[in-house]
Amino acid sequence: MIMNKLKNIKLNIALMIIVLCVATILSSCKKSNPVTASPPITETTSEQPSTTAIIEESDYIKLDMLIQYQNGIQVLPVIYDVTSVNLKASDGYEIRLDLLLVEGIKYPTYFPRQNETLDSPLIPIPETDSLKYLLCNHHKIYLIDLSVPSIDMLLTEADEDTTYAKSLEHNQANGLYWGTKPILSDDGHYLLYLTNRRNNGKTNDIRLYDFNTKEDILLAKDSYYTDAYISDTTVFYTCKDMLMRIEISSKAKAAVSYSISSNGSFSYPYYIYTTTYYQKYEILNLLTLNVEKGSLGTENSALKILSTKTNRSNTAAFLLLDKQKITLSFVDIQHNKLIRTFVLSDSFRLVFTQWKDNNTLIVSGYEGDTNEKTYLLSY
Repeated sequence: MIMNKLKNIKLNIALMIIVLCVATILSSCKKSNPVTASPPITETTSEQPSTTAIIEESDYIKLDMLIQYQNGIQVLPVIYDVTSVNLKASDGYEIRLDLLLVEGIKYPTYFPRQNETLDSPLIPIPETDSLKYLLCNHHKIYLIDLSVPSIDMLLTEADEDTTYAKSLEHNQANGLYWGTKPILSDDGHYLLYLTNRRNNGKTNDIRLYDFNTKEDILLAKDSYYTDAYISDTTVFYTCKDMLMRIEISSKAKAAVSYSISSNGSFSYPYYIYTTTYYQKYEILNLLTLNVEKGSLGTENSALKILSTKTNRSNTAAFLLLDKQKITLSFVDIQHNKLIRTFVLSDSFRLVFTQWKDNNTLIVSGYEGDTNEKTYLLSY
């Protein structure tokens, strides 16, 4: 009897030990592999749109503008590898370039010093594999070649009577410029620029530099341009309220059209401009001289044409300013049709625009005084 009770006690103790061991094992398993309770499933209602609906309704991407856009990329030193190079031209001008390595290509960025008279940022020369750039500073045009690397004056001083230093001695008003307002042809063959060196700063001349032959051609004496475009055979340019053309081979100058506006842009073979700076615009075909008219906004809206050409089509971007909001509209120049309109804000101040690809425009500026913003607008 006593023996049976002892056996039962031992059996119960063994069972209790087994239960405790199992409980301990299960407890340790739960701690090492915690199970998170699934959130309750809620139905999508009109007040809670689905992810797809949100993507479809978003008109644009709005980002903080970290530094600037240059050479087709966003400058982000914290992401890209950066090296520096110091260059000195034959006239003693020195600069430092920061080179950003992006996908195996070095892109130079240039930040002018306070005592410099920078007329333009670095301008990449087409068809040079991002190796050659123009820099217009101190009223001269310099050529930067990253394959060497080197910098020097692009427009050489032919003789002692036409040197830049000697011209400055006889020009006490400091209004003389050896070369300014550079405009490149799409193929990188020609450079159009303004100078008043011929007659010691008294009037302007339009000259054309040929990168292949190194010729510096005087196209038009006593002439000036606001904007210009260079085709294979012809230079088109705007001057005050006139659109002019010059045949490169014969240097023959003639008026193309009257009553245009400097608030316009070339997108060959078109020139698109606003006639009164408000609401209405005109599209001039440079080859046929046909004009098509259109309008955007209200009579109190100011139109500013920003940029015009992509690799795929002729597209104009209009910044529309009125009292309530600021919008940007894309117009197909070839067919004179509105493509799409974006509402930016009620206090946007434009600083920079550039095509990112065939249908995306980068727009950077300020909302308010110091709030920097960049919009990527795709249509």
